[in-house]
Amino acid sequence: MKRIVLVTGGSRGIGLETASAFLKAGSKVYITYLFSKRSYFKKMKIFRNKNIIPIKCDMRNVEHINKLKKILNKEKKIDVLVNNVGDAVRRSSFQDSDDKLWTESININLMSAVRTTRVLLNLLKKSNSGVVINVSSIASRIGGGGDSLHYGVAKGAMNIFTIGLARELKKIRVVGIAPSAVNTSFQKRHSSKERIQKIIDGTPMGRIATPEEIAELIYFTCSNKTSYVSGDTIFVTGGR
Repeated sequence: MKRIVLVTGGSRGIGLETASAFLKAGSKVYITYLFSKRSYFKKMKIFRNKNIIPIKCDMRNVEHINKLKKILNKEKKIDVLVNNVGDAVRRSSFQDSDDKLWTESININLMSAVRTTRVLLNLLKKSNSGVVINVSSIASRIGGGGDSLHYGVAKGAMNIFTIGLARELKKIRVVGIAPSAVNTSFQKRHSSKERIQKIIDGTPMGRIATPEEIAELIYFTCSNKTSYVSGDTIFVTGGR
């Protein structure tokens, strides 16, 4: 029986490559998106496949997530949930930050995963091999690099959510993936050339990661071959 997969933020970057990996393996893949236009989906070959279903959904919005649940309830189960949506919102020192920035960061980076996992939990429990992947960030370990503490704290909370959820659910494997810099639109929006070069200079491979590399890790982590333990967060150097 084909696996049923949901990847949040699946129209671009890590999310799109993750959706592609599952699609190639014969899964039925739902993705959420927000800003991508219809013309974008038309030109992307992957979306000609009937087994990938895009759903417009603002993952910051509780009502939208509840509507997502109604759509997915037509499935008998969900085998894999990839909580991939996340954003630094904007770069800011702690001194210049405000409550709005912190609230937005926690909402998109933590609460989107909390809400989505909660509303889909019964479907995940119906799978014989349910997996939840929480995409975190190296910022959760280093604190956000001096201009993204709000992001690092939110992703740090995501790591704790991963550990606690794994202990509570037991029969559903919960794993975190915490990349460093990845060559996606995230970096184009939030990182200067100087910032990226500094990361590259500190990376033994001499480059930042590709979204395909992170997607391969996510896919492998969802397989029965993985040795990763539920509750683990895998930090990927050279790799958001």
